[in-house]
Amino acid sequence: MTNSTSSSDRTSLLREIDKISFAVNEFTLFLDTHPDCQEALLAFNSAAKTRKELMKQYADAYGPLTVDCISAEGPADHWSWQDGPAPWEGGII
Repeated sequence: MTNSTSSSDRTSLLREIDKISFAVNEFTLFLDTHPDCQEALLAFNSAAKTRKELMKQYADAYGPLTVDCISAEGPADHWSWQDGPAPWEGGII
């Protein structure tokens, strides 16, 4: 895989995370005013599950996007938040 393909895959995955995160936020706002809407609750749960899966996929491939993505399964003596390049070192956030 070339570097540009890897960068393109990374960017594509970030876009998918952005889209599903937007949906999760919209469902959250809707449910704040319509807490009994089962259809919205099902849609929220589905979107939240998809977001979690995409965030894990990203973290496994490129490192954690948020502190919530840091794996508790990793070594206890390693803080993975600082793995990989920082944005000012060419990392993409």
